[in-house]
Amino acid sequence: MEESKKASGERLLYTIFFVIIANIVSWIVCVVVIVQFFYSWIGGSLNEKLLSFSGSLSEYAKELIVYISFNSDRKPWPVGDWPHENL
Repeated sequence: MEESKKASGERLLYTIFFVIIANIVSWIVCVVVIVQFFYSWIGGSLNEKLLSFSGSLSEYAKELIVYISFNSDRKPWPVGDWPHENL
């Protein structure tokens, strides 16, 4: 019984940690959207490096949501690996 309490407590701590990270990621997404908009408006085209970063960031956000919603036990970065862009 003690082991399941420890696992539940550990899961709770990781969930809180990843919820905080998910909030930070949402702010980063807002900044990326604004920068990409101005880059395309002023330069006339999209920034390819920013597209690549936002693609992997969206995969990371998906991994965060899947973990904190208990659909997976696989921990996202920084505990696990950073995702690759799958777009």
